[in-house]
This record gives sequence, C-alpha cells and structure tokens, in this order.
Amino acid sequence: MVGKPSPAYFAAALEALGAEPERTWLVGDDPESDIRAAQLFGMQTALVRTGKFRPDALDGIELTPDVVLSSVADLPAWLESQ
Repeated sequence: MVGKPSPAYFAAALEALGAEPERTWLVGDDPESDIRAAQLFGMQTALVRTGKFRPDALDGIELTPDVVLSSVADLPAWLESQ
C-alpha cells in the first residue's frame, strides 16, 4: 500500500525532500491516518481543526499531536513562538 498511513508514503516524501523525520512536521486533520501514522514514523505533528477534524477526534487515541491549531495558517506563528 502506498499512501497514508503507509510507512512507504512517509519514507518517499522524506526522501524527496531530503528531510529527517524528527525535523519534519506533518500537518493534518485526521488523528489516525495523519497524526498517528506520522508520529509512528518519527515525525512531529500538528493537528488542524479544519477539513475532517471533529471536536471528539482526540478522544480515545493513544498518540496525541505535538500541537492542535485552528488552521494551518497558524503554524508559522506557532513555530516562531517555540
């Protein structure tokens, strides 16, 4: 399987970018196929409250995002504040 949440998907994306997982952010709206999959691959994660996101999306998941933002547009300012 190629595509989220396949590890091959993340490996190909990181290789194309020449990036290291621990220094790369995945921004997504799905806690399971975006956030969980990226964290299992060693990436940092930002969950955005747009798209598929639902208020109860974080209930019962084992892994939590590094940050939850209202929009991907909020990510640059959040990163600068860290």
